[in-house]
Amino acid sequence: MIDILMATYNGQKHLRDQIDSLLAQTNQDWQLLIRDDKSTDNTVAIIKEYAAKYSDKIKLLEDNCGKVGASMNFHRLLENSTAEYIMFCDQDDVWLPQKIEVTLALMKATEATCPNKPTLVHTDLKVVDSQLRTIAKSLWLYQGIPLEFGNDADRIMIQNVATGCTIMINKIAKNISLPIPKEAVMYDWWIAINVAKHGRIVYASQQLVLYRQHSNNAVGAKKLLKKNIWVELQNITFLKKRILEHYHMAKKYDPDAKLWSIVLKKVANKIAQQFR
Repeated sequence: MIDILMATYNGQKHLRDQIDSLLAQTNQDWQLLIRDDKSTDNTVAIIKEYAAKYSDKIKLLEDNCGKVGASMNFHRLLENSTAEYIMFCDQDDVWLPQKIEVTLALMKATEATCPNKPTLVHTDLKVVDSQLRTIAKSLWLYQGIPLEFGNDADRIMIQNVATGCTIMINKIAKNISLPIPKEAVMYDWWIAINVAKHGRIVYASQQLVLYRQHSNNAVGAKKLLKKNIWVELQNITFLKKRILEHYHMAKKYDPDAKLWSIVLKKVANKIAQQFR
């Protein structure tokens, strides 16, 4: 059984598309666990409608934690997951029909060669607009994702390579990643760092998610514009904010992390992207 974790907030516009795409998967051995972060629109009503119709597959997690933000919303869901395998789902994307099937097959193949290890599988995405029209065929190429960082926790500390809505982890990966601290920039980044340190990160090159971009994205796809990298490096306020975010997360993971090291790695990564 697979637990699919969906964190929602004011997602009424595209939520039905996403849930319908899960119901159309070629692999139906899953349960969808949803936690809403105090939406003010009809999101909860839509969830309850689907939960009533598909009571064996869709559950709404209701608690007294209040509004906690996107990363901690997924944290709450992860704490309540009991399945052997876990996937993360955004409220506004569309999963292509073989997403679960392909991801699970790679997960089991990896576990066969690396048994009893925390394992994370992730895939590429197709970037689309609010009407699902293609912006970029590959997020990895669009953003210049450095897949070679792969299983290097120190390098992933500087730039994540695994997009949350493409990820599947096994229960061992869940156990080593909890709790997700407030210092984590995002839940997927924290999980990737921990798995890279202790287990295996693998990827499938297929684009199995339509990654919808619109004005309300919590985290979106930003094109790698090489001509602007030097401008970003000169934007001291912006760069300082980013570096401090990374440093606080690194410090939580590794108390011996040094700020100067984070600075050098961040700048080196930006320069490397310029020539990639």
